[in-house]
Amino acid sequence: MSKPKTKAPILTLAEDKYLRHLAASKTPIAIKLHTQEVLRGELEIFDAQMLRISQPGSHSLFLYKKDVKYLWEEKQ
Repeated sequence: MSKPKTKAPILTLAEDKYLRHLAASKTPIAIKLHTQEVLRGELEIFDAQMLRISQPGSHSLFLYKKDVKYLWEEKQ
């Protein structure tokens, strides 16, 4: 008999760890929204549903995570 397969854990906290790293290091990021718009700035704070992005020379933006398609680190 073979062992039953185990499912991957639902909550790994990998996203939380990565976002904490981006916020602490003030790494410039770009965020692509589902509307295809790209926003650039630095991650200030985040929680389970929101991100706050500071943009140079502009106000901070609050974004719902559900509106984010993906994000990446910009070259420094």
